[in-house]
Amino acid sequence: MKFLSSYRELFALPKFGSSLFAAVAGKLKPGISSVALLLEVAHYRGLGQAAVVVSLSALAGATVPLRGRLMDRYGYALVMRPGLVLYLVALIVLVWNESAHGSFVTTMVCAFVASGSLPPIHVVTRLMWRAMTTGDLRRSVLSLDAVLTDVGYIVGPTIAALLVVAVAPWAGLAASALLTTVATLLLLSRKLPHQRRQPRSAERHWLGPLRDRTLRRTMVAVVAFFVAVRAIELAFPAWAQQHDSPLMSGVLLSCMSVGSMAGGLALGALPAGRSSRATFPATLAVLSMGTLLVAAASLTWTAVLVVAAAIMGIAVGPSFVALWATVGDLSPENLAAETQSWISSFMSLGGAVGAAVSGLVIQALGPGALLVLAAVALALASGLAHLAISSRPMTSEQVQGVDTPRAANSEVR
Repeated sequence: MKFLSSYRELFALPKFGSSLFAAVAGKLKPGISSVALLLEVAHYRGLGQAAVVVSLSALAGATVPLRGRLMDRYGYALVMRPGLVLYLVALIVLVWNESAHGSFVTTMVCAFVASGSLPPIHVVTRLMWRAMTTGDLRRSVLSLDAVLTDVGYIVGPTIAALLVVAVAPWAGLAASALLTTVATLLLLSRKLPHQRRQPRSAERHWLGPLRDRTLRRTMVAVVAFFVAVRAIELAFPAWAQQHDSPLMSGVLLSCMSVGSMAGGLALGALPAGRSSRATFPATLAVLSMGTLLVAAASLTWTAVLVVAAAIMGIAVGPSFVALWATVGDLSPENLAAETQSWISSFMSLGGAVGAAVSGLVIQALGPGALLVLAAVALALASGLAHLAISSRPMTSEQVQGVDTPRAANSEVR
Protein backbone atom coordinates (compact mmCIF):
# COMPACT_ATOMS: atom_id res chain seq x y z
CA MET A 1 0.00 0.00 0.00
CA LYS A 2 1.27 3.45 -0.95
CA PHE A 3 -0.07 4.81 2.34
CA LEU A 4 2.45 2.68 4.25
CA SER A 5 5.39 3.12 1.86
CA SER A 6 7.28 5.38 4.27
CA TYR A 7 7.20 2.74 6.98
CA ARG A 8 8.42 0.09 4.52
CA GLU A 9 11.33 2.37 3.66
CA LEU A 10 12.15 2.73 7.34
CA PHE A 11 12.34 -1.01 7.92
CA ALA A 12 14.59 -1.31 4.87
CA LEU A 13 17.22 0.97 6.44
CA PRO A 14 20.45 -0.74 7.60
CA LYS A 15 20.33 -1.80 11.26
CA PHE A 16 16.84 -0.36 11.69
CA GLY A 17 15.66 -3.53 13.41
CA SER A 18 18.21 -3.31 16.22
CA SER A 19 17.59 0.43 16.52
CA LEU A 20 13.85 -0.16 16.84
CA PHE A 21 14.43 -2.85 19.48
CA ALA A 22 16.54 -0.38 21.47
CA ALA A 23 13.77 2.20 21.17
CA VAL A 24 11.10 -0.27 22.32
CA ALA A 25 13.20 -1.25 25.35
CA GLY A 26 13.73 2.42 26.18
CA LYS A 27 10.00 3.20 25.88
CA LEU A 28 8.93 0.32 28.13
CA LYS A 29 11.42 1.24 30.82
CA PRO A 30 9.81 4.50 32.18
CA GLY A 31 6.40 2.91 32.56
CA ILE A 32 7.89 -0.03 34.43
CA SER A 33 10.43 1.72 36.63
CA SER A 34 8.23 4.17 38.55
CA VAL A 35 5.58 1.56 39.38
CA ALA A 36 8.25 -1.05 40.18
CA LEU A 37 10.05 1.32 42.57
CA LEU A 38 6.78 2.24 44.28
CA LEU A 39 5.76 -1.40 44.75
CA GLU A 40 9.24 -2.53 45.87
CA VAL A 41 9.48 0.05 48.67
CA ALA A 42 5.78 -0.19 49.57
CA HIS A 43 6.15 -3.94 50.12
CA TYR A 44 8.54 -3.31 53.04
CA ARG A 45 7.69 0.19 54.28
CA GLY A 46 4.17 1.13 53.15
CA LEU A 47 2.85 3.49 50.51
CA GLY A 48 3.67 6.66 52.44
CA GLN A 49 7.42 6.13 52.46
CA ALA A 50 7.31 4.60 48.98
CA ALA A 51 5.75 7.79 47.64
CA VAL A 52 8.60 9.82 49.16
CA VAL A 53 11.17 7.62 47.42
CA VAL A 54 9.41 7.91 44.05
CA SER A 55 9.19 11.69 44.43
CA LEU A 56 12.89 11.90 45.22
CA SER A 57 13.65 9.75 42.19
CA ALA A 58 11.57 12.08 40.01
CA LEU A 59 13.44 15.07 41.42
CA ALA A 60 16.75 13.55 40.37
CA GLY A 61 15.35 13.31 36.85
CA ALA A 62 15.80 17.08 36.62
CA THR A 63 19.51 16.45 36.03
CA VAL A 64 18.85 15.22 32.46
CA PRO A 65 20.05 18.50 30.87
CA LEU A 66 23.36 18.16 32.74
CA ARG A 67 23.83 14.68 31.31
CA GLY A 68 22.91 16.01 27.88
CA ARG A 69 25.53 18.75 28.19
CA LEU A 70 28.15 16.19 29.21
CA MET A 71 27.27 14.01 26.22
CA ASP A 72 27.64 16.97 23.88
CA ARG A 73 31.02 17.78 25.39
CA TYR A 74 32.59 14.36 25.90
CA GLY A 75 30.60 12.00 23.68
CA TYR A 76 27.78 9.55 24.31
CA ALA A 77 29.84 6.54 25.38
CA LEU A 78 31.91 8.37 28.03
CA VAL A 79 28.73 9.48 29.77
CA MET A 80 26.35 6.56 29.22
CA ARG A 81 28.68 3.68 30.15
CA PRO A 82 29.64 4.95 33.64
CA GLY A 83 26.06 6.11 34.12
CA LEU A 84 24.75 2.63 33.37
CA VAL A 85 27.16 1.03 35.85
CA LEU A 86 26.26 3.51 38.59
CA TYR A 87 22.56 3.03 37.88
CA LEU A 88 22.80 -0.75 38.18
CA VAL A 89 24.87 -0.62 41.35
CA ALA A 90 22.42 1.82 42.97
CA LEU A 91 19.47 -0.44 42.13
CA ILE A 92 21.24 -3.52 43.51
CA VAL A 93 22.05 -1.75 46.77
CA LEU A 94 18.46 -0.45 47.01
CA VAL A 95 16.96 -3.94 46.58
CA TRP A 96 19.44 -5.45 49.04
CA ASN A 97 18.76 -2.70 51.58
CA GLU A 98 15.01 -3.20 51.34
CA SER A 99 15.18 -6.98 51.68
CA ALA A 100 17.48 -6.56 54.70
CA HIS A 101 15.13 -3.95 56.23
CA GLY A 102 17.96 -1.45 56.21
CA SER A 103 18.04 2.31 56.59
CA PHE A 104 15.38 4.38 54.83
CA VAL A 105 18.02 7.01 54.13
CA THR A 106 20.03 4.43 52.17
CA THR A 107 16.98 3.65 50.06
CA MET A 108 16.38 7.33 49.32
CA VAL A 109 20.02 7.92 48.39
CA CYS A 110 20.05 4.89 46.09
CA ALA A 111 16.83 5.97 44.38
CA PHE A 112 18.24 9.47 43.82
CA VAL A 113 21.56 8.16 42.50
CA ALA A 114 19.88 5.63 40.21
CA SER A 115 17.65 8.28 38.66
CA GLY A 116 20.43 10.86 38.48
CA SER A 117 22.84 8.51 36.71
CA LEU A 118 20.34 6.84 34.39
CA PRO A 119 21.53 6.97 30.75
CA PRO A 120 19.18 9.38 28.90
CA ILE A 121 17.92 6.74 26.50
CA HIS A 122 15.00 8.81 25.21
CA VAL A 123 17.36 11.65 24.26
CA VAL A 124 19.84 9.42 22.44
CA THR A 125 17.01 7.58 20.68
CA ARG A 126 15.70 10.79 19.13
CA LEU A 127 19.23 11.79 18.14
CA MET A 128 19.69 8.36 16.59
CA TRP A 129 16.52 8.77 14.51
CA ARG A 130 17.71 12.16 13.27
CA ALA A 131 21.11 10.71 12.36
CA MET A 132 19.55 7.79 10.47
CA THR A 133 16.92 9.67 8.47
CA THR A 134 16.17 12.87 6.58
CA GLY A 135 13.10 14.55 5.14
CA ASP A 136 9.92 12.46 5.03
CA LEU A 137 11.50 9.40 6.65
CA ARG A 138 12.47 11.51 9.65
CA ARG A 139 8.84 12.51 10.11
CA SER A 140 7.77 8.89 9.86
CA VAL A 141 10.29 7.60 12.38
CA LEU A 142 9.44 10.37 14.86
CA SER A 143 5.78 9.41 14.45
CA LEU A 144 6.66 5.80 15.19
CA ASP A 145 8.67 6.96 18.21
CA ALA A 146 5.64 8.84 19.57
CA VAL A 147 3.46 5.76 19.15
CA LEU A 148 5.99 3.60 20.99
CA THR A 149 5.96 6.12 23.84
CA ASP A 150 2.19 5.72 24.20
CA VAL A 151 2.50 1.95 24.10
CA GLY A 152 5.23 2.03 26.75
CA TYR A 153 3.18 4.06 29.20
CA ILE A 154 0.14 1.83 28.68
CA VAL A 155 1.89 -1.54 28.84
CA GLY A 156 4.80 -0.72 31.17
CA PRO A 157 2.87 -0.30 34.47
CA THR A 158 0.93 -3.48 33.80
CA ILE A 159 4.13 -5.45 33.24
CA ALA A 160 5.63 -4.06 36.46
CA ALA A 161 2.57 -4.96 38.53
CA LEU A 162 2.40 -8.48 37.08
CA LEU A 163 6.08 -9.13 37.76
CA VAL A 164 5.83 -7.93 41.35
CA VAL A 165 2.73 -10.04 42.04
CA ALA A 166 3.82 -13.18 40.16
CA VAL A 167 7.57 -13.23 40.88
CA ALA A 168 8.89 -11.04 43.68
CA PRO A 169 8.93 -7.40 44.89
CA TRP A 170 12.26 -6.82 43.15
CA ALA A 171 11.21 -8.31 39.80
CA GLY A 172 9.89 -5.04 38.40
CA LEU A 173 13.15 -3.23 39.12
CA ALA A 174 15.08 -6.14 37.61
CA ALA A 175 13.06 -5.79 34.40
CA SER A 176 13.73 -2.05 34.40
CA ALA A 177 17.46 -2.66 34.81
CA LEU A 178 17.49 -5.26 32.02
CA LEU A 179 15.65 -2.97 29.59
CA THR A 180 17.96 -0.07 30.44
CA THR A 181 21.05 -2.20 29.86
CA VAL A 182 19.81 -3.61 26.56
CA ALA A 183 18.72 -0.21 25.24
CA THR A 184 21.97 1.51 26.30
CA LEU A 185 24.26 -1.13 24.78
CA LEU A 186 22.29 -1.23 21.53
CA LEU A 187 22.32 2.55 21.24
CA LEU A 188 26.05 2.70 21.87
CA SER A 189 26.59 0.00 19.25
CA ARG A 190 25.06 2.37 16.72
CA LYS A 191 28.22 4.51 17.14
CA LEU A 192 26.53 7.87 16.71
CA PRO A 193 29.06 10.42 15.51
CA HIS A 194 30.64 12.64 18.14
CA GLN A 195 29.85 16.25 17.33
CA ARG A 196 32.65 18.73 16.86
CA ARG A 197 33.58 20.75 19.89
CA GLN A 198 32.37 24.33 19.98
CA PRO A 199 34.62 27.30 20.62
CA ARG A 200 35.81 27.42 24.19
CA SER A 201 33.82 30.54 25.05
CA ALA A 202 30.56 29.00 23.77
CA GLU A 203 31.08 25.76 25.68
CA ARG A 204 31.30 27.57 28.99
CA HIS A 205 28.11 29.61 28.65
CA TRP A 206 25.91 28.52 31.51
CA LEU A 207 22.66 28.73 29.51
CA GLY A 208 23.89 26.33 26.83
CA PRO A 209 21.29 26.03 24.02
CA LEU A 210 18.86 28.25 25.94
CA ARG A 211 20.94 31.22 24.85
CA ASP A 212 18.87 31.03 21.68
CA ARG A 213 15.77 33.21 22.08
CA THR A 214 13.68 31.03 19.77
CA LEU A 215 14.41 27.95 21.86
CA ARG A 216 13.61 29.78 25.09
CA ARG A 217 10.25 30.84 23.70
CA THR A 218 9.60 27.33 22.43
CA MET A 219 10.32 25.90 25.87
CA VAL A 220 7.75 28.29 27.37
CA ALA A 221 5.27 26.84 24.87
CA VAL A 222 6.28 23.36 26.06
CA VAL A 223 5.46 24.34 29.66
CA ALA A 224 1.99 25.55 28.63
CA PHE A 225 1.55 22.38 26.56
CA PHE A 226 2.22 20.16 29.56
CA VAL A 227 0.11 22.24 31.91
CA ALA A 228 -2.73 21.27 29.57
CA VAL A 229 -1.68 17.62 29.26
CA ARG A 230 -1.60 17.15 33.02
CA ALA A 231 -4.93 18.99 33.39
CA ILE A 232 -6.56 16.64 30.88
CA GLU A 233 -5.09 13.58 32.62
CA LEU A 234 -6.55 14.74 35.95
CA ALA A 235 -9.87 15.93 34.54
CA PHE A 236 -10.86 12.43 33.42
CA PRO A 237 -10.53 10.80 36.89
CA ALA A 238 -12.28 13.82 38.41
CA TRP A 239 -15.19 13.41 35.99
CA ALA A 240 -15.36 9.68 36.72
CA GLN A 241 -15.42 10.33 40.47
CA GLN A 242 -18.08 13.01 40.07
CA HIS A 243 -20.30 10.52 38.24
CA ASP A 244 -19.58 7.58 40.59
CA SER A 245 -17.87 5.62 37.80
CA PRO A 246 -14.24 5.16 38.87
CA LEU A 247 -13.52 2.68 36.07
CA MET A 248 -14.35 5.34 33.48
CA SER A 249 -11.16 7.24 34.29
CA GLY A 250 -9.11 4.38 32.85
CA VAL A 251 -11.44 4.02 29.87
CA LEU A 252 -11.19 7.71 28.99
CA LEU A 253 -7.40 7.81 29.33
CA SER A 254 -7.11 4.62 27.25
CA CYS A 255 -9.32 6.08 24.52
CA MET A 256 -7.17 9.19 24.41
CA SER A 257 -4.02 7.04 24.16
CA VAL A 258 -5.50 4.91 21.37
CA GLY A 259 -6.41 8.07 19.49
CA SER A 260 -2.89 9.39 20.03
CA MET A 261 -1.33 6.24 18.58
CA ALA A 262 -3.68 6.34 15.58
CA GLY A 263 -2.87 9.99 14.95
CA GLY A 264 0.87 9.40 15.20
CA LEU A 265 0.83 6.45 12.81
CA ALA A 266 -1.38 8.30 10.33
CA LEU A 267 0.90 11.35 10.35
CA GLY A 268 3.94 9.21 9.62
CA ALA A 269 2.21 7.62 6.64
CA LEU A 270 0.92 10.83 5.04
CA PRO A 271 2.53 12.28 1.88
CA ALA A 272 5.01 15.09 2.46
CA GLY A 273 2.69 17.80 1.15
CA ARG A 274 0.06 17.04 3.77
CA SER A 275 2.22 16.12 6.72
CA SER A 276 4.30 19.28 6.38
CA ARG A 277 1.26 21.26 7.51
CA ALA A 278 1.32 19.50 10.91
CA THR A 279 3.65 22.02 12.52
CA PHE A 280 3.92 22.35 16.30
CA PRO A 281 1.66 25.45 16.46
CA ALA A 282 -0.90 23.83 14.14
CA THR A 283 -1.14 20.54 16.05
CA LEU A 284 -1.50 22.40 19.35
CA ALA A 285 -4.31 24.51 17.88
CA VAL A 286 -6.15 21.37 16.72
CA LEU A 287 -5.60 19.76 20.12
CA SER A 288 -7.04 22.87 21.79
CA MET A 289 -10.23 22.58 19.72
CA GLY A 290 -10.40 18.87 20.48
CA THR A 291 -10.16 19.60 24.20
CA LEU A 292 -13.02 22.07 23.93
CA LEU A 293 -15.01 19.29 22.25
CA VAL A 294 -14.28 17.01 25.20
CA ALA A 295 -15.28 19.76 27.65
CA ALA A 296 -18.64 20.10 25.88
CA ALA A 297 -19.07 16.30 25.76
CA SER A 298 -18.46 16.06 29.51
CA LEU A 299 -21.82 17.80 29.97
CA THR A 300 -23.69 15.18 27.91
CA TRP A 301 -23.67 11.37 27.87
CA THR A 302 -20.84 9.01 28.76
CA ALA A 303 -20.72 7.45 25.29
CA VAL A 304 -20.32 10.88 23.70
CA LEU A 305 -17.46 11.71 26.06
CA VAL A 306 -15.67 8.44 25.22
CA VAL A 307 -15.84 9.19 21.50
CA ALA A 308 -14.75 12.79 22.04
CA ALA A 309 -11.73 11.65 24.10
CA ALA A 310 -10.63 9.35 21.27
CA ILE A 311 -11.08 12.10 18.67
CA MET A 312 -9.15 14.59 20.78
CA GLY A 313 -6.36 12.05 21.25
CA ILE A 314 -5.74 11.95 17.49
CA ALA A 315 -3.99 15.33 17.83
CA VAL A 316 -1.86 14.31 20.84
CA GLY A 317 0.58 12.04 18.99
CA PRO A 318 1.20 14.52 16.13
CA SER A 319 1.80 17.27 18.69
CA PHE A 320 4.67 15.29 20.20
CA VAL A 321 6.04 14.46 16.76
CA ALA A 322 5.99 18.14 15.83
CA LEU A 323 7.64 19.07 19.14
CA TRP A 324 10.56 16.66 18.71
CA ALA A 325 11.09 17.68 15.10
CA THR A 326 10.86 21.41 15.78
CA VAL A 327 13.25 21.41 18.71
CA GLY A 328 15.63 19.15 16.79
CA ASP A 329 15.69 21.59 13.88
CA LEU A 330 16.21 24.55 16.21
CA SER A 331 19.05 22.90 18.17
CA PRO A 332 22.26 24.96 18.12
CA GLU A 333 25.23 23.25 16.54
CA ASN A 334 26.92 20.67 18.80
CA LEU A 335 24.28 21.05 21.53
CA ALA A 336 21.70 18.55 20.27
CA ALA A 337 21.73 16.25 23.32
CA GLU A 338 21.37 19.05 25.85
CA THR A 339 18.65 20.71 23.79
CA GLN A 340 16.59 17.52 23.65
CA SER A 341 17.23 17.00 27.36
CA TRP A 342 15.78 20.38 28.27
CA ILE A 343 12.44 19.31 26.78
CA SER A 344 12.02 16.69 29.52
CA SER A 345 12.75 19.25 32.24
CA PHE A 346 10.27 21.77 30.91
CA MET A 347 7.69 19.01 30.47
CA SER A 348 8.14 18.11 34.14
CA LEU A 349 7.80 21.76 35.12
CA GLY A 350 4.60 22.11 33.12
CA GLY A 351 3.24 18.89 34.58
CA ALA A 352 3.95 20.04 38.14
CA VAL A 353 2.27 23.40 37.56
CA GLY A 354 -0.63 21.69 35.82
CA ALA A 355 -1.15 19.28 38.71
CA ALA A 356 -1.18 22.09 41.27
CA VAL A 357 -3.57 24.27 39.29
CA SER A 358 -5.81 21.33 38.39
CA GLY A 359 -6.44 20.46 42.01
CA LEU A 360 -7.64 23.98 42.75
CA VAL A 361 -9.83 24.22 39.65
CA ILE A 362 -11.45 20.82 40.22
CA GLN A 363 -12.39 21.72 43.77
CA ALA A 364 -13.73 25.15 42.82
CA LEU A 365 -15.31 24.63 39.39
CA GLY A 366 -15.25 20.95 38.47
CA PRO A 367 -13.67 18.83 35.69
CA GLY A 368 -15.51 20.60 32.84
CA ALA A 369 -13.94 23.92 33.76
CA LEU A 370 -10.55 22.22 34.02
CA LEU A 371 -10.88 20.95 30.45
CA VAL A 372 -11.70 24.47 29.28
CA LEU A 373 -8.61 25.72 31.10
CA ALA A 374 -6.56 23.02 29.33
CA ALA A 375 -7.89 24.19 25.97
CA VAL A 376 -6.91 27.77 26.80
CA ALA A 377 -3.41 26.63 27.82
CA LEU A 378 -3.06 24.75 24.51
CA ALA A 379 -4.18 27.80 22.54
CA LEU A 380 -1.61 29.86 24.43
CA ALA A 381 1.08 27.26 23.71
CA SER A 382 0.15 27.33 20.02
CA GLY A 383 0.46 31.10 19.89
CA LEU A 384 3.78 31.10 21.72
CA ALA A 385 5.19 28.39 19.46
CA HIS A 386 4.08 30.30 16.36
CA LEU A 387 5.71 33.51 17.57
CA ALA A 388 8.90 31.66 18.48
CA ILE A 389 9.30 29.84 15.18
CA SER A 390 8.19 32.67 12.90
CA SER A 391 10.59 35.13 14.55
CA ARG A 392 13.63 33.01 13.66
CA PRO A 393 15.12 33.90 10.26
CA MET A 394 16.28 31.06 8.00
CA THR A 395 20.07 30.90 8.08
CA SER A 396 22.74 28.63 6.67
CA GLU A 397 23.43 27.27 10.18
CA GLN A 398 19.79 26.41 10.66
CA VAL A 399 19.72 24.22 7.56
CA GLN A 400 23.19 22.71 8.01
CA GLY A 401 23.04 19.01 7.20
CA VAL A 402 19.81 19.41 5.19
CA ASP A 403 19.94 19.15 1.42
CA THR A 404 17.58 22.02 0.62
CA PRO A 405 15.59 24.69 2.49
CA ARG A 406 12.46 22.91 1.34
CA ALA A 407 13.61 19.72 3.05
CA ALA A 408 14.34 21.65 6.22
CA ASN A 409 10.84 23.10 6.24
CA SER A 410 9.32 19.67 5.72
CA GLU A 411 10.98 18.44 8.90
CA VAL A 412 9.49 21.08 11.19
CA ARG A 413 6.42 19.12 12.18
